Amino acid sequence: MNGIGRLKNKLKAGQKTAGAWLFTGSSEMAEVMGGCGFDAIMIDHEHGGGDLRTSMDQHRAIRSVGDTSVFMRIPVNDPIEVKRALDIGMEGIMFPSVNTAAEAQMAVDACRYPPNGTRGAGFGAARAALYGRHAEEYRRDFEDNVMIICQIETAEAVANIEEIAAVDGVDMLFIGPYDLSGSIGKLGEFADPDVKAQFELARDKIKKSGKWLGCISTGSARTNEMFAEGFDFLLCAAETSLLAAAADQLLDELTI
Repeated sequence: MNGIGRLKNKLKAGQKTAGAWLFTGSSEMAEVMGGCGFDAIMIDHEHGGGDLRTSMDQHRAIRSVGDTSVFMRIPVNDPIEVKRALDIGMEGIMFPSVNTAAEAQMAVDACRYPPNGTRGAGFGAARAALYGRHAEEYRRDFEDNVMIICQIETAEAVANIEEIAAVDGVDMLFIGPYDLSGSIGKLGEFADPDVKAQFELARDKIKKSGKWLGCISTGSARTNEMFAEGFDFLLCAAETSLLAAAADQLLDELTI
């Protein structure tokens, strides 16, 4: 159930990858998005309204229509949140606002079983191991397969990118541009020179580190520009924004 999946395979092959957010708890919307062909779907539990039950149903829905990788952004870097998300079948975790190497190590430890980490061993019953039927296979393979994504969302984190990237097990550093701009008192002021400098510094330091580089993007033009800048993975859409944009366009174009 938890194979390496599409995203990690493509990244290992040096390919660019595109993903989408799920902010609602709807399994129907998850199924629609899962059938679109994105490399990954990120179920958001930092700002979204879902819970573990809805996320499990969304995972089933996405996997029913293809091989899209399914991840979860948890609300906080907490081992219990990690354990429960992985046990229901998530292939990886996005950790918000990782500011130090110690916080990155905590994230990695929560994803790994002893002796390599601190994750509680529930593979004898967890859905991720087909309720125990694939327990040994899951235990053997999971650490190689899991995707661990640390978000860089503050000026402190930008200063510590080299140390965060050096933590064994961290696969990707993912810039959160809104919170990064807010951390220097200029929330959403993306044209501001200081904000641009922080973003570009984060981008360049992550590229130099050798870790995969991720971010959010909006629209095909900007997404293609960011791929050209060296980004490996972009969350370039969400079910909510796509639906709203399509509805707005339709109503704008009606002649009534």
